[in-house]
Amino acid sequence: MLTQQTLEAWYGSHESDLAWVEKPSRHQFRWRLPNDRWATASRQFSSSKALQKELKKQGPRDVYIGTSAWLTPVNLPKRSDEDAPHPVLIDHWVVFDIDFTPFCYRRLEQARKAAHRLLLWIEANEDLTLLSLSYSGGKGFHLIFKDNDRTLFSIPDPKEREEAVRTARQALLRRVIEQGFPVDSTVTADTRRIIRLPGTLHGTTGWVCTRISREQLTAPLKTWVSKLPRHPDALRLRYWPLAPSDLLRRGNPWARTKAKRSRSKHTNTAQEPITVVQCSTQVVGTKGRSALMAWIPKRWTQGHLSSVASRINELGWGPVHTFEHLKQTLLIAPRAIPKEQLAKEVATMGWKSMGGEIKQLGHAWLDIHPMLDEQADGLSTLVHKGRWEEAGTGGGKVPWSATHVELLRRLDTPVELGDDEVAGRAEPAFRVVSKT
Repeated sequence: MLTQQTLEAWYGSHESDLAWVEKPSRHQFRWRLPNDRWATASRQFSSSKALQKELKKQGPRDVYIGTSAWLTPVNLPKRSDEDAPHPVLIDHWVVFDIDFTPFCYRRLEQARKAAHRLLLWIEANEDLTLLSLSYSGGKGFHLIFKDNDRTLFSIPDPKEREEAVRTARQALLRRVIEQGFPVDSTVTADTRRIIRLPGTLHGTTGWVCTRISREQLTAPLKTWVSKLPRHPDALRLRYWPLAPSDLLRRGNPWARTKAKRSRSKHTNTAQEPITVVQCSTQVVGTKGRSALMAWIPKRWTQGHLSSVASRINELGWGPVHTFEHLKQTLLIAPRAIPKEQLAKEVATMGWKSMGGEIKQLGHAWLDIHPMLDEQADGLSTLVHKGRWEEAGTGGGKVPWSATHVELLRRLDTPVELGDDEVAGRAEPAFRVVSKT
């Protein structure tokens, strides 16, 4: 990870790219600091030069711009705030985010192809004008369009206007997903969403979020990837996906570490053992707190899942991030929950053996991912599928687990902490075991 001094120096000599934004002063700007705290700009910026001065002082890891244009973009009240006047929405970009994890050449090329297909489909089927194509600096691409139909933005009531825009975006998102495009479903319909700002560093990879041309998106990645700007200390873009053993490393997770699989020297009929990375539910640095981490059993019905999600929402344990591996779903909720309560609740939800383990040991070990060979094709990697919306956002009832927030960061899934309480240390407990 780049240090704050390095980031301050970089932003002191590099401006962000706002040339494609009609009125930057109508948009909200947010950034994530090296300590993982988030900051929201308390003023408006009308130029890249003005924004650069602020970023030079802040030294942020990641910089974002709001996808909506507002009459007053500073100190925006939440949508749930009934006391403050509802903000006036002037415009909302149609944004599609396509990511293929992990950060490697093969997956990025797959993302490029998907983004290109989506661009062609949008232009053939929707009344939108392309504003910007950008490489995110990480695992994928952003496609940003302007809505040519201005009808919804003439609705007099500000609250009704925003709700109408959100409804229209949700309908568009459904059409896109029905066509099979692998877009992030949490981005397009959210009028309060932020997207990485072109011309700024991706704080994890050190590559620059960069606007690209239609010709580049059409051409194979190998013909232009070497021209993408990056920090001198940026991560190397591997050809093959990462080995999960990289989760075990602190600091730079892309440092080369070979994962060895145990192989028998003799032929026999026994199943060959595999080496598995496990992570503890324990919130390191606390007494008696653990996080909810669990694989969803294949036998569970939709009704069972809805009941579990409802209970998690009621307990305030959200947000719950979902990951997929070989068609199975892993849940990670980065909250620091008292172990007695966690053991009782997970047993009631249906994870009886986990509840017993937490009750006996104070925490549980969970398989995160099998080790991959150097020649793994990446088809069995752990893929982030988004947040489990039914499980809610938590609302600050339960403190964050610094341990599992860090775990999500190493899985390239940063969490916005806001001003909520944080418990424990950012030191996930891992172990490597051999299983048959």
